[in-house]
Amino acid sequence: MDTELPSMSSEELALFNELISNHFGIHFPEHKRKILETRLRPRLRANHVRRFIDYYLLLQFDLELELGPLTQAITNNESYFFRETLQFDALDMKCLDDLQKGGEPGRLRFLSAGCSSGEEPYSLNICLRGPLQGMSRDLMIDAFDIDQNHLAKARRAIYQPNSLRALSPSQKRMYFTALEDGSFELRSRFRHNVDFHHGNLLDAETLSGRVYDVVFCRNVLIYFTDEATRKTIDNFVHKVRPGGLLFLGHSESIIGLHSKFQAERVGQCIAYRRVDP
Repeated sequence: MDTELPSMSSEELALFNELISNHFGIHFPEHKRKILETRLRPRLRANHVRRFIDYYLLLQFDLELELGPLTQAITNNESYFFRETLQFDALDMKCLDDLQKGGEPGRLRFLSAGCSSGEEPYSLNICLRGPLQGMSRDLMIDAFDIDQNHLAKARRAIYQPNSLRALSPSQKRMYFTALEDGSFELRSRFRHNVDFHHGNLLDAETLSGRVYDVVFCRNVLIYFTDEATRKTIDNFVHKVRPGGLLFLGHSESIIGLHSKFQAERVGQCIAYRRVDP
């Protein structure tokens, strides 16, 4: 039982924070020590160790073997369809038309970074169908996450009712097929154009190659250390084309953090325009 395991010491918290921030960018301050304890205790039991320092040493010895379960334990994957819809609404016909002028002719490229189990990129795909109707433009949405289990769920596109809590009954019927076990499967036509892959915001290789007109990275940086946030934004410089947009969560801000991203109002929300000063 958890009560048989000792509490995490301040020294152990510091060691885990160093390891976790280096690999995931996440930091657990002192007042969240109990949260980290709760999330890690199942991993102690699974590896038959009783002390947090023993689990830390195990990670030092063979992090690769334990990386998947550790990722699932410490990352926050709360998501649901149509979350923070003002940002989706901002991508109206005029905005998309302006984006097209500086991008690849006939194609719009979107990226959902830290996509969890797919609710965000699928919501984008649904919401963009209206403005793009009748327009001769292909839509491509890439999405990545660090948690392989959540990516597998995203590819299956089967969700529990909680993920649909922001949808009206008519929207549920339009976008999903109700299954016998009470879950909901996203209809195939809303899954087209969305491609999932594994990636890490702190890994430059994840964010190399293809560039995008719009990048969504919402409610991820709020958990990051300052250093990890700066590194992520540096990486985004290479992912958002000049003139493209970066959307963050409503409680996140990078104003003044990087000269190549300038805040501007888009619709009823704030986004960050990629510029070349």
